[in-house]
Amino acid sequence: MLFHLSTFPPFHLSTPQIPKFLLCLLLLCLASFATAAEYRDGELWLEILLNSGSQLGIKAQDNSDLNIRITELASPISRELSGNLVIELLNAEKLAFWGFLNRSEPWQENSSGLLREYFAWEDTLLVIKRENLVFEDITFSALDSAKRYATETGIPTSQIQSIPLINSTVRIRTDQGRFHYFETPLLIHTERPVQIGGVKLGFQGDFILKTIGEKLILTHFLPLEQYIAGVIQNEIGSTAPLEALKAQAVAARTHAISLLLYNRHQSDGYDLCNSTHCQVYKGDHLLNANILQAVEETRNQVLIIDGGIADATYHSCCGGKTDSSANVWKGRPLSHLMGVTCIPEAENLDLSQEKQARQWIDTPVNTQGMSSWERASLNWQKSVSRQSLCKNLGLSYLNRIVINQRGNSGRIVDMSFHGNTTVRLTSEYRIRQAFGTASSSCFYIKGNYSLGNNGTIVIYPGSTINIKGKGSGHGVGMCQVGALRLARQSVSYTDILYHFYPGTQITGQWMQHE
Repeated sequence: MLFHLSTFPPFHLSTPQIPKFLLCLLLLCLASFATAAEYRDGELWLEILLNSGSQLGIKAQDNSDLNIRITELASPISRELSGNLVIELLNAEKLAFWGFLNRSEPWQENSSGLLREYFAWEDTLLVIKRENLVFEDITFSALDSAKRYATETGIPTSQIQSIPLINSTVRIRTDQGRFHYFETPLLIHTERPVQIGGVKLGFQGDFILKTIGEKLILTHFLPLEQYIAGVIQNEIGSTAPLEALKAQAVAARTHAISLLLYNRHQSDGYDLCNSTHCQVYKGDHLLNANILQAVEETRNQVLIIDGGIADATYHSCCGGKTDSSANVWKGRPLSHLMGVTCIPEAENLDLSQEKQARQWIDTPVNTQGMSSWERASLNWQKSVSRQSLCKNLGLSYLNRIVINQRGNSGRIVDMSFHGNTTVRLTSEYRIRQAFGTASSSCFYIKGNYSLGNNGTIVIYPGSTINIKGKGSGHGVGMCQVGALRLARQSVSYTDILYHFYPGTQITGQWMQHE
């Protein structure tokens, strides 16, 4: 979400002092403008990050003639430029300012301060809230200066926040070598697919360019449903059966809304990023009729539980059973993310026990009808040298490895490494990274092992550590390989979702009424 700047407290000339001409410029820049994220004609529109940097290039994807409309959002200036463009940020070093946040309060029309919008869930609806951030009347042009002042005066450094500015100047260079100057934020529109910042993917429609700190931020401004149509094929595959695509659409839509409620990119200048940190978004890449049908037939549908939006996290392959979110991420238990059986043959096994986990990992699984990536995620092996493992852990040498706990899915969620010091990892992700980005932490180390105290498993590794495993990803929520298998068995998308997220309900009534 964006910050809005209205009448701001006077700026104190601190050390280093803001030059007088720059202070005047700064005060002129404190104008208010509308945020991009909004409800429009019954749809939620969002900003999705595409690229950032001090310079960004925009070129036609197919090398054809290109016309791009550039409009300043804070003024009536609008121009149509042709050909490929290079956008540069001018005076980037003068765009960062820092202040001390005094308090936040509900926004009123006569509020003087900085307006920030954020997402919240109220009365079963996703709402866009507005708050007024009130800063102390002292501002710094360098973060180090703000920290030094805080130390000298006893102000908590946690109160230091960057102050975003608008109306910063960008220069756009055309193929013909002509320069055009605009003040951000900008609305950029093109009817043809363009490549942005050297990325080979094509995007079209509306984009928003703004400056955050010392960088240009370019986002795709589009309806939620169009965003979902650019996500699901990159998460579960463009050739997936229709019911699996529909299940993925609902899960991805629900996950997107739950991510919005975290407001994790609130100060970054956009609502969601386009990577696995949020969800992989690639625009129209691999888009087909089945994907559009899946999105349309599940339009606006999300999962809720106990009146709130469900956490609809998902992963590639559980390997047999999904896991509890509390086991994997150490948070509070969630009733719809306690773990379920995905492959029936694993039902009667307790995969939290070493012997049964090894037995299951060694059990062949029927992969008939599966794609190559599905088969690869169900059974895999990997080797890592003890030297590499030590390096990944920051150890000089390693004597023994101890498995302290496995989760419901057989994933190792607590592991200790004893050498010149002891390193204990309680994150399945960090365990995977330690073993050279293993597909999952549902693995065992080949060779002999012994029982330690309290049921722990002790391994004395050789020079090469060979592991064998099942599954891919964290193992919580919907298993995409499991969803594909159920869809091929003619199970409906609703039943797929209710299997992996038990206790949830599907609803389309979650948008704020204007």
